[in-house]
Amino acid sequence: MTIFNMPGFLLFSINKSKGRHRLIIKYKINSCFNKKSKLCCLLNKKLWEVFAMKKLTYKLIDLFAGAGGLSNGFEQTERFKVVGAVEINRAARETFECNHGENLILDADENGISDITKIDFLSLKSKLNLNINDTVIVGGPPCQGFSNANRQKNYLISGNNQLVKEFVRAIDEIRPIGFVMENVKTMNSDTHKFFVTKENSEKSKDYSSLKHLNEISKEEKIYSQDRIELIVSETLPKSLFVKYKTLNEVPHPIIQKKELLTRLRTFQRRYQKSNIISLKNNAEKNEVECILSELENYDSQDILVKNIISDLNKLLTELLLDPVTSEQKIQHLITFNEYNRFLTRCQELKDEEIECLKLVADYEANKYVRVEAVVYSYNVVKYLKKVFECFGYKVEPGVLDSSNYKVPQRRKRFIMMGVRSKEINIKLPEPLTDNPTTVKDAISDLEIIEPQQEFDNYNENIYVELSEASSLVKGYFREDITESLLFNHVNTNSSPLIKKRFEAIRKTNGKNFHSLSEELKSSYEDASRTQNTVYLRLNYDEPSPTVVNVRKSMWQHPTKARALSIREAARLQSFQDSFIFHGRKDEQYQQVGNAVPPLLAKAIANQLVEYLDEIQEIDSSK
Repeated sequence: MTIFNMPGFLLFSINKSKGRHRLIIKYKINSCFNKKSKLCCLLNKKLWEVFAMKKLTYKLIDLFAGAGGLSNGFEQTERFKVVGAVEINRAARETFECNHGENLILDADENGISDITKIDFLSLKSKLNLNINDTVIVGGPPCQGFSNANRQKNYLISGNNQLVKEFVRAIDEIRPIGFVMENVKTMNSDTHKFFVTKENSEKSKDYSSLKHLNEISKEEKIYSQDRIELIVSETLPKSLFVKYKTLNEVPHPIIQKKELLTRLRTFQRRYQKSNIISLKNNAEKNEVECILSELENYDSQDILVKNIISDLNKLLTELLLDPVTSEQKIQHLITFNEYNRFLTRCQELKDEEIECLKLVADYEANKYVRVEAVVYSYNVVKYLKKVFECFGYKVEPGVLDSSNYKVPQRRKRFIMMGVRSKEINIKLPEPLTDNPTTVKDAISDLEIIEPQQEFDNYNENIYVELSEASSLVKGYFREDITESLLFNHVNTNSSPLIKKRFEAIRKTNGKNFHSLSEELKSSYEDASRTQNTVYLRLNYDEPSPTVVNVRKSMWQHPTKARALSIREAARLQSFQDSFIFHGRKDEQYQQVGNAVPPLLAKAIANQLVEYLDEIQEIDSSK
């Protein structure tokens, strides 16, 4: 479509090619005009204003979408439109589609579930009629495998790490023009790494075998030999382990059910605290009976293993009748827990198909035995850079603090941005402010509105506009919403004890659980181990700490003796009030805690779209 074409002026045309509008501007300047003439400059300015209006809208696919914080931030730029999302959680799916549009959740053909491990992205690409030159993929693979909290668990690695590789597979099969991956800030830590897995002949392509790593590494190998500690014990004999030369020789765990293992560890801690173990209720009695049944059904020809099982059997049988105080008998429990933990960790390596070269058992200082698995490992971020560069992307990783992007929360997240071009340099967005948004800026206008406790008969016409509300509230949180509407302003119906704790912390200007008197801590089995984020009272004059599931952590309002509402937590995450959460109360709190802050996502999107437009301009000029 030619708008005009006059000698000595400008030729301005818009060509529609391959499903997108391509703007072509050519100068035809004769001897009467030059580029600095007023008329030419005016026309140039007007044409670029038209160009700005015709900029491409990019299609967005959100993997591990959750409630949709990433998508929401991207759509706030008005340059991205969600065309599909992958999310397996029912309540989060409902929230996502309520806020982004119906029928956006992508289900696998195999089972009709939005399970990323079952989705064929090559087929999806055709089904959605995706043009790779205007498609962007974003997502935050679940991060349990990398989180610092994982160090407290009784397992070595997390199957969720595999989901990072599913993100890689999606990029490989769709090859979008750009992508953004979000994760915990510790993702680049030396402590958190991937382990090389066995080559799987059933898969058309894997993303962690030696073959794959060699293909993307070229001459520079990104993996190296490593060891995974399986057990360190002062009680178990070396002879129990030396017969295991390979992982396949190790039998399966004696007790495998997590709740039964937890009960055995609880008994051990209970004795360490009070020198006695007794059953507190029928539930514990039933669990002991289940453990005894598991012990009876376990078949082993190893005399040492038989003795370990027999000793625990005797202890638990006695425990069903009377409390146990014998230190010697408790040692049988400790021995069993250590050996079964070794078996559990070996089973995890098998389940995760880790390439294990051998098992090594050594005595350290002739005092205790250490058993390790010899494996290959590699840094996660180095791998991601290598694999995406191999796919043809320019990538930039880094850690961003949400408080630098107008989010009223200090939340540091790992971000990796990629664009399918080798011709441009990219970087993550610079901070937008050095004056962080505070909790007061975000939620003080809600202080006078008492949260409701239930969704049944919830009255949503409760908002009262305050003249002193912050510009953030007036210009952002309350944008595009009817004056009196306030959704999700619901909190927990706290018990009398919890209310008493809230009141005590408020009156003493306390900070958290550790500000309470010993009397109010007594219901906790070990109060000293309670994290500082439990019963955290927010400070109006600072950004919030990293928002988690504030219901589980019992976060408290800065000035009120009550729990934060879902809406208040959502505000701290920078969700606008028009964004409505669905599901049970605990599910909504969890969705908020898991989300990427939309304002952080918006800053990333604005940066990314500059590079995508630059690629379009380069392509148009060729």
